[in-house]
Amino acid sequence: MKKACFLLTLIFIMSFFTLSTVFAQRGSARGEVVNIRVASSLPRNSDWGRALDRLAADWGKATNNQVRAIVNHDGREGTEGDMLRKLNGDAIQVALFTSAAIAEICPEVLNLSVPFMIQNNTELDKVLQDVQPILESRVKNEFVILAWSKGGWIYVFSKEKVFVPDDLRKQKLGTSPELRDMNTVFRTMGYQLVEADIVNIGTRLASNMVNAIYMIPAAIAPMQMHKSLNHMLDLPIAPIMGALVMNRITWNKLTQEQQRDIVNITRRTAVEFDASMAKTEANAILSMGRDGLNVNKPSKQQSDVWQADTKKALPSLVGTIFDRDLYNRINDILEKSRSGR
Repeated sequence: MKKACFLLTLIFIMSFFTLSTVFAQRGSARGEVVNIRVASSLPRNSDWGRALDRLAADWGKATNNQVRAIVNHDGREGTEGDMLRKLNGDAIQVALFTSAAIAEICPEVLNLSVPFMIQNNTELDKVLQDVQPILESRVKNEFVILAWSKGGWIYVFSKEKVFVPDDLRKQKLGTSPELRDMNTVFRTMGYQLVEADIVNIGTRLASNMVNAIYMIPAAIAPMQMHKSLNHMLDLPIAPIMGALVMNRITWNKLTQEQQRDIVNITRRTAVEFDASMAKTEANAILSMGRDGLNVNKPSKQQSDVWQADTKKALPSLVGTIFDRDLYNRINDILEKSRSGR
């Protein structure tokens, strides 16, 4: 009898430690609430802001309110560089980043923003289908990409008409100091850059220290910058990628079921957002056009000049700013697509 009791006790103890190990490997035990602060530099009253608020609510519903997220919009957590540092230190747990900040944790993402390389959303979709797993495998281990999204296309906005590269070289081109690698690209191509944070760009425009900028129309419109920069070159330079990033500290607190649900919900929301982004961009350009923006369409010959001008600069950039193997891979995808192969 004593022997039987001893065996039952031993089995119970072994089972307890086995289950404890399983829960430790899966993340937080059932019943433990995971609080998440989500940071975004974009306005609450924007497509991005509304999507993030929906996402936070959906995470709560899917996890029976065991994952509770609040979103800090409007750059309340600082610049993207500030948010990245806070994410790494767990002061925030999730952040929405654009290509510049993503490049700090995955430099290869800049290959999607080679000027005039990827020319439309159809080409971007084909490239992403192939290289997205590669990019995710290159992300620093401290971070997890919950979902990628398309942030729109960069265009040149200026006070004077711009049709060819030499027109833009005469301008003082405003840029964020955080866009270090892309600033290197534009300087290599011979442009005069004036670094300015988004908070003081209005002052720089008013004093004529900046008379051109490259940015997505959906960001230009709500900030009313087209009132000063009333010319837009109707030629997309490059796509901007966005990503919602969680730190590994928080990821490891989640159960496998919570991880799966959060990724599925986030990627579904990103797909829905991407589907509306082209319409949002078109509406922004249309709205600014009604408000005095001149949308200048270059000729085929002028468009070709931009392509040729960029190709002259690429030899010094591929292998330094842009990953050579990934550049060649993307170039091969585009060549096959354009030739119908």
